[in-house]
Amino acid sequence: MKQFLKPFKCTFFLITAVSTILLIGLSIILHTPTLSANDGKSPFSISGDLKITHISDGDSLRSGKLRIRLFGIDAPEKKQKCTNLNGRQWDCGIAAQKALKQLVESVPRISCDLMDVDHYSRLVMRCYAGEIDVAAALVREGLALAYRQYSGLYNKDENAAKITKSGMWGGSFTKPWTWRRTQ
Repeated sequence: MKQFLKPFKCTFFLITAVSTILLIGLSIILHTPTLSANDGKSPFSISGDLKITHISDGDSLRSGKLRIRLFGIDAPEKKQKCTNLNGRQWDCGIAAQKALKQLVESVPRISCDLMDVDHYSRLVMRCYAGEIDVAAALVREGLALAYRQYSGLYNKDENAAKITKSGMWGGSFTKPWTWRRTQ
């Protein structure tokens, strides 16, 4: 009987050891501090091409069931309005969503690098339409702001949009994070 159980004991021990090693590794990955987002490098090695299936707003999209938030920017919400120099309101949230959609549709697949996971369990990713950094393009067009509390990566793009009075900078607007708090 002991000889009969010996292979099962070895297999059980091997499975337990491998499972323990995997759990320890996963624990280290999940609890190790990540690199500063300001360095522009992905702290994780998860990246690849994605087929975008839905664009929620100017900084949020989906690839199937994966919910993605663009890294380092904050775009106006879909219902948010901005005011141009003539005092007329325009749908800056819808404009941001359309600009993101246009960038996504300009290539067959978007490539993204995982930067973080936010408190809504969305993947915070830096995405590219070909060679174009999607977030940088939206900020340069004045349809998103650099989210400076999380990254300094898009500060220069925002400064360029201010100088050229692109998008929201061509009038007045409420910063998206402030607008959300009032809704």
